[in-house]
Formats: sequence, C-alpha cells, structure tokens
Amino acid sequence: MTKYDVNAIADITCPEAAKKKMPRVVDHLLYLLELHETNAIVLYSSTLSAQIPRSFAANAFNVFQRGLHQFEIVRLCALWDHAEPKKENIRTVIELIDHPDVIESLAQEAASHWEGIGGHIYNPSGAPELEAWAAEGIRQINSECGQEQAKRTRDELRNAIASTREILASQRYASMMNLRDKHLAHSLSETRREQKVGPLTPMKYGDETAVLNETLPIVEALYKRVCGAGFSFEDSRDIHRKNAKALWEVCTFKITE
Repeated sequence: MTKYDVNAIADITCPEAAKKKMPRVVDHLLYLLELHETNAIVLYSSTLSAQIPRSFAANAFNVFQRGLHQFEIVRLCALWDHAEPKKENIRTVIELIDHPDVIESLAQEAASHWEGIGGHIYNPSGAPELEAWAAEGIRQINSECGQEQAKRTRDELRNAIASTREILASQRYASMMNLRDKHLAHSLSETRREQKVGPLTPMKYGDETAVLNETLPIVEALYKRVCGAGFSFEDSRDIHRKNAKALWEVCTFKITE
C-alpha cells in the first residue's frame, strides 16, 4: 500500500480527515451498488438478452451491456485506487487511521459516548442514599459499555485494515486494476504493473462481484467505527435490487428487422 505523509496535510488530523472522507466513500459505494444490481439483470440474466434476436440491434445491445459492466468496474476500482490526500476512497481512509495512536483515539471517543452519560436517574425515588447508589451503578454499567465499545472499535478497525491488505495482495485485485488501467482508463499495450511482474491473469466475469462483496463489510466497519454511525449496506442493496427489478424486469424490446 502506498504511504503518504498525513502530517504534511495542513490543518487536519488523521481521525478528522477520515471522518470527512467516509460519508463520501459510503455515497460512492451506494452508487456502485445501484450499478451492480442493474448489471445483475442486464448482464448476468437473460431478462433482456432473451428478447434480442439475431439482428443489427444485437450489436447495439452488446455495447449497452459492456458499457454498464465496464463502468461498474471503473467505479469499483476508484474505490480501491491508491491512497492520496484528495481521494475519497478506502485506501486513503485506511492510511489515515492505520496507526496505533489514531485507532486508540477513535476507541476512546467511542468509550466517551457511554461514559459521558454518567449516572443520570430519570425517575428519582426521593431517597438520596438510594439515588446515589443507583447513580453509581448506572455509571459503572455505562463505563463497562464504553470499554466494550472501545474494544470493538479497536478490533473492527484492525480487522478492516487486515481485510484491506488481503484484498490488495490478491490476484483478483491485481487483475481488476490492471484491466482498468490498460483498457478502460487508458489504452495501453503494457501497464506499469505488467512491466514489474509480467503478464497477469485476465479478470473474469464475476470477479467484480467478489470484490464488491468483500468491500461492503470493510466500509460498513469503517463508517461505524470512524464516524460512529451505523449503516446497513444489505438494506440499501435490497432497495436497489427492487428498483432495478421494477424497471428492467418489465422492460420489453420490439425488434422488427
């Protein structure tokens, strides 16, 4: 993973920079999910292709399919592009938090949300000694909950970092990024990656789905533990799937030639 000097970026700290980027990373991933659910029907099912007979129109339909598929790959690669201060992607966020002090800062922030609640009693009994005893018990429970959240924050961030590095080290990732660099973003006879390591295994249909599925829990954990906000990509995916079906499963072609 390419490192850059976070301290060289003016007026930001690592946690705060990560917090600013994460909502945009989530937005990019949500759009990618919309593309993916459309491609699940347009490319990976016969819902539309079965309606296209052998004809000149089939050539245009093939272009339509390839364009949607290639753009999904481009957007997925953008999420996994190398880290730079101006980029809104996973690797940049990982670089901003991949330091023990930063992880600990986020862990203590998670703990403080619970510990800051204190021992407030919503239904006081009117007995000072009893209320003091109850308040102390509540403070203790909140403190324990805070420490549990701090531990979960450390664990989930470390797991997200480790999972990110596993993806970056995979052959599937190398093949996907190489396809993007060589044929989609540029028209190259040979990429820098190929110059370094030689020919790469071509990306296969479905590889983008595997990478996307591995991406979702990473971004979900980062958003939860960096921004302190829960989010379910599966719920969003269900919505996008229903939207895609509402259009493409009732879309019909009438080819007259």
